[in-house]
Amino acid sequence: MVKNLYARLAFGNLKKNRRIYLPYILTCIITVMMFYMIYSLYTNESIAAMHGGQIIQYTLYFGTVIVGIFAVIFLFYTNSFVIKRRQKEFGLFNVLGMEKRHLGIVLLFEVLYIALFSIIVGIALGMLLDKLMYLIIARILHANYGAGFYISWKSTLFTILLFACIFAGIYIFSLIRINISKPVELLKGDNIGEKEPKTRHIMAILGIITLAAGYALAIFTKDAVDAVLLFFIAVILVIIGTYFLFTAGSIALLKVLKKNKKYYYKPNHFISVSGMTYRMKQNSVGLASICILATMLLVTISATTSFMFGRNDMIVQKYPYDLIVQANVSENDSSTLTADIRSEIEKNGMTTEQEILCNYLPLAAFSDGNTINLQKSAGANPLLLLFVTAQTYNDITGSHKQLGNDEIIISEKNIKYDYETVSVFDTNYTVKEKVDSFVKDGFMANDIAGVSDGMYLVVSDETALNAIYQKYKTEYGENTPTIQFSYGVNFKNTKEQQIVFSDALSAMLQEKNYNARYSIRVIEAEEFMSLYGGLFFLGVYLGLLFLMGAILIIYYKQISEGYEDKKRFEIMQKVGMSYAEVKKSINTQILMVFFLPLIMAGIHVAFAFPMINKIMSLLALLNTKLFALCTLGCFAAFSLIYVFVYFLTAKIYHRIVKNRDMS
Repeated sequence: MVKNLYARLAFGNLKKNRRIYLPYILTCIITVMMFYMIYSLYTNESIAAMHGGQIIQYTLYFGTVIVGIFAVIFLFYTNSFVIKRRQKEFGLFNVLGMEKRHLGIVLLFEVLYIALFSIIVGIALGMLLDKLMYLIIARILHANYGAGFYISWKSTLFTILLFACIFAGIYIFSLIRINISKPVELLKGDNIGEKEPKTRHIMAILGIITLAAGYALAIFTKDAVDAVLLFFIAVILVIIGTYFLFTAGSIALLKVLKKNKKYYYKPNHFISVSGMTYRMKQNSVGLASICILATMLLVTISATTSFMFGRNDMIVQKYPYDLIVQANVSENDSSTLTADIRSEIEKNGMTTEQEILCNYLPLAAFSDGNTINLQKSAGANPLLLLFVTAQTYNDITGSHKQLGNDEIIISEKNIKYDYETVSVFDTNYTVKEKVDSFVKDGFMANDIAGVSDGMYLVVSDETALNAIYQKYKTEYGENTPTIQFSYGVNFKNTKEQQIVFSDALSAMLQEKNYNARYSIRVIEAEEFMSLYGGLFFLGVYLGLLFLMGAILIIYYKQISEGYEDKKRFEIMQKVGMSYAEVKKSINTQILMVFFLPLIMAGIHVAFAFPMINKIMSLLALLNTKLFALCTLGCFAAFSLIYVFVYFLTAKIYHRIVKNRDMS
């Protein structure tokens, strides 16, 4: 009988506070649904059987981990909003004679209701939409897909276990929070923070330092590999700096405005600055969280969108010819290899065009001014070099350059070379000409494209190329990269014919023991689509998750501020301010605070752009303009959604402050 009383009381509490709990329950359902779907897709054997499916499954595994971590952090965080809003109610129950252990039982039933409903409905919706997600992935991979309804019992069980643990943790956390609070503290729980906050100078300074350090890493990191290694450090620094600045820096700024008498002692400024001072203390963590989620959303969506729109250019950049064969000159007879490739092409009835052959030498060295050394010296910078002969240069560009033994042509990559001479491994050359990156769209570009600072160097002939190779070999012995032979050709044949030819070429290379590697563009393009299609799917998926998180935090922030400003609204009218003046003042506060996370997110993305652009160059996306346009487009679209959410939640806020309750 007593248990039924607690159960009915818990159900009544949820019903009475439905305006608070409905968004929370909806969030729980969506989070359960999204975790079930992505885990189900990750374990779906039909996806693994698709061409390129293993790549996309690895991407889905990564997404499963992110969604799982997000679910833990976010549900705990949003529950803290709910508990804070309910503290006064719990305190009243306590004062009226209900012991905290009884409150714990009521709270247990509330959590059980929410957990059971969210898990059951979330998994059910996940099962319904799982097929749609599967069809989207199959469409991305251009794969055939089977009909029928698929249920992943493994995903169902794992989802139940994960969210059962999350809700158990939420119950324990809420119970501890209630038990350590005194009845008076619970009654005044929604009024905590009414004292004027103190300026935390040290925290504000640390926020500026950490944020500046994160920005500096993003701007001044020049090497793409270093950008990957330093990216997460920069992210952590920016997150810490954001929370510190919203918590302490904003209050410090408002205190400075408060000391400016000419600015502060004006009706609108007086009320706005005072209100925002209290608002920042109470909601700084929420605002910082919105900013971080918005930044994550913008980076994720803009990057993956750039990959999808730029995928064709990326494929051509990485595989500029329909067939590319590469081999070490020292291990193969390039003339014989070329003859056998041509014979195999003819045997299989392939029609060719734009055939090209070349030898080149990729090396790593160190530059100091106009001197390129084998060993690193003080002040020297790492440099990747790619040597070709004048004949190769002419074949690629269609020009007719001629070089003397002491002359060289230079093409820069990510560096500026302003010298008229260059010393390469103790051999002096005169820079006859500086040209654009003539192998930008050629297969040799892949040896240094997007990786680091580099130079393409054109020497006179094979003798000069071999001389450089021998000097490098003397220094490094067996670890020396060898001169590379490359053969490229385009076909006029269909995709299916090229795939058949790929098998024949592979068999020939193995039969004749050639130590060579090859790529067929139409085949590699499918692998490319698997990787970047999977990233795009994951980016949109996670973007929607982050968007949901930001919207819910905004919603609860508006509710909390509505109840808090309700009292200020009444006081300001009692001291003589008109309704229009009060409304204008409160709207100014809301707008300034509400859009601060969006502005900061835009600043974060702007500073992160150079580093992310370098990382994306490693994945063959070299179109900076495309990435910039996608980033601006995503920011504009998110801003529109953000404004829409503002107007939607602002209505709820005004209903509260005008004494029209949320029931």
